[in-house]
Amino acid sequence: MASPNLHPQARLQDHAGFAALLVAYSFVELSFNHRMLELTEVVLSAGDWDGLQFWGRAIAGFGLSMQLLLWLELRMGSRWKAVLVSFALGMTLMWQFQKIVIQYLVDAAPESEKVASIYSQYAAELGANGQLRINGAPLGTASMAPNVREPVKALFAAAALGTPVSDFEAMGSDWSGPLPPLPTAATPEMMDKAYRNTVTPPIALGFSSFFGLLNLTQGMGLGVMMVLNQRRFALWVAGLRRHLLAVTIALMLGLSATHHNSFIDSAGYDQHLSHNMWQHNLVLASFVAWGLRAEPDWYDFFEAVHRRLLHDFPFSER
Repeated sequence: MASPNLHPQARLQDHAGFAALLVAYSFVELSFNHRMLELTEVVLSAGDWDGLQFWGRAIAGFGLSMQLLLWLELRMGSRWKAVLVSFALGMTLMWQFQKIVIQYLVDAAPESEKVASIYSQYAAELGANGQLRINGAPLGTASMAPNVREPVKALFAAAALGTPVSDFEAMGSDWSGPLPPLPTAATPEMMDKAYRNTVTPPIALGFSSFFGLLNLTQGMGLGVMMVLNQRRFALWVAGLRRHLLAVTIALMLGLSATHHNSFIDSAGYDQHLSHNMWQHNLVLASFVAWGLRAEPDWYDFFEAVHRRLLHDFPFSER
């Protein structure tokens, strides 16, 4: 039961069931995130790809809806109105927003960049294995752990779009020197598909990890509020309630932004690749930069949740 010292419209926030729902949702979202990383090494059928996109947009939309509900429930007199409005807005906005962002990037990209995306996808595995140099500087190391290697493989192609293909050199592969020419002529359809497959993973992974971690930390924050309320720390509860979103975002971003790994600390990324991608496209670079820190930082947790709690659910069928 809510404390009489709390604002009556805050009943939802100190309810154990809602906190549990936030945590349960975050487990599904973070499991989906790990599944996407697994599929970077698999050639998906059109049906599996459609199913994966459906799950990604639906789960992220639910996550945004939960955040809107936390905010609207404090400001609307009716809880049911807050529920209806938040889910109508959250599901619609997130479903359409991802499609709009990806389509905008595809439509705005010149043909030369779409051709480059084919090269960058070819080079992604080499980058994940520490076999590439950029302007003579190494990208990552050959001994990168799986929690670094798999995110790099998923995100490298997008990160490389702002760098001329001639700046890369391969090491320890069957060929040496600059990346080889494409074996066949690239049709417009092939280029659009390659570019879409390049920019989709960082955007989908970015939304997935952001909303998963945000709802997890907010669920934990609500749990702390409940404990404080039971111990009659009403003033502390009121202060935390007002600033819960800001506190949890700062905590989540702070823990992820300070993460370091052998790829982002390498001379090639620090001195060349990072600078190039920020100069090239701010929207895409923000998703890639977040992913290269957050995905390796939380990878082991994402994997444990997916394997043990969701039993390797495939997220590939509607």
